[in-house]
Amino acid sequence: MTERVLKCPQCNAPIAPARLARSAVCSFCGATVQVDPTAVSAARFREAFQAWNQPSHHGYTAWWTLGDSHWAPGQLLARGELSTVYVAQRARWPTERVLLKVLRDPDDAPLFDHEWDLLEELQRSTSAGAATFTTRLPQPVARGVLRDGPHAGSRAMALRWHAGFVHTFEAVRNVYPGGVDPRVSVWMWRRILETLSFLHSSGVVHGAVLPQHLLVEHGEHGVRLVGFSCAGRAGGHLRGVCTRFKDFYPANFLRSETLTPAADLKMSARCIAAVLGGDPSRGSVPGSVPGPLAALIRRVAAGDGVEETGEDAWTLRERVGEVGHAAFGRPSFNPLVMP
Repeated sequence: MTERVLKCPQCNAPIAPARLARSAVCSFCGATVQVDPTAVSAARFREAFQAWNQPSHHGYTAWWTLGDSHWAPGQLLARGELSTVYVAQRARWPTERVLLKVLRDPDDAPLFDHEWDLLEELQRSTSAGAATFTTRLPQPVARGVLRDGPHAGSRAMALRWHAGFVHTFEAVRNVYPGGVDPRVSVWMWRRILETLSFLHSSGVVHGAVLPQHLLVEHGEHGVRLVGFSCAGRAGGHLRGVCTRFKDFYPANFLRSETLTPAADLKMSARCIAAVLGGDPSRGSVPGSVPGPLAALIRRVAAGDGVEETGEDAWTLRERVGEVGHAAFGRPSFNPLVMP
């Protein structure tokens, strides 16, 4: 608490309240002036904040500093195309867990910074369902240049951690080279299309719907889309191609290098073909996949009718649900089991 009022607000006469008093009476006009208990001086606030924000005050012995935030690094999660990804937690109490992405090559800084800017833009989207779908996207927490630790001098960004999303489609393919249960593929595809529907309604195309950018929720029916460095406005230029997954890019997309919602839909179908044990470039799947579902995957992966009919992500999601219902009956709980 601090004493802010030195002059009477009614008559402007000087006031000298007693120490620790919550009010004072103006000796000139008789007004009773309350001391505001919510006001804190800037100096005292900064002093308290610095003490609270100091990791050693909370028992931490090692941390990386990003701007004015400090992060205790944890397990190495992945090495993406541009960055190395760690789990980390804010080194103070209360804490929070994040994914800490550290840029490896400074030449990739424009793509790295673009991802942050786009994710911030998406968090401001006012499209239908924004309150729900923005929570399913990577949420920016902090970014800057690391000041200490083994990556000192490297660009880094902290993105809010969502527990349970630990298996990439790439990891799923390694565990199930012959393909997952087709019933699992139905909810997987619908979750991807829900996110794409929100992105497209916000005017954004992902441009890299690839196995390494799709995270499956452990024990549940969730899928998250990450890796937004190549995303951009519909009609914009594709910023890069992950050559390791070239089979997942439609040929006309690589030729035109123009971001379109249809390209995202085709790539989503190719990812589903892949986790079913099929060939992503052709959209073919094993014979164990019910015919109507196999035909739908093949059609969308090839792009047949997608651009001509203007089929959008939400319409396709509904179509996937209809085909799944016809093949397997009413929706049931079929989480993906991973070792």
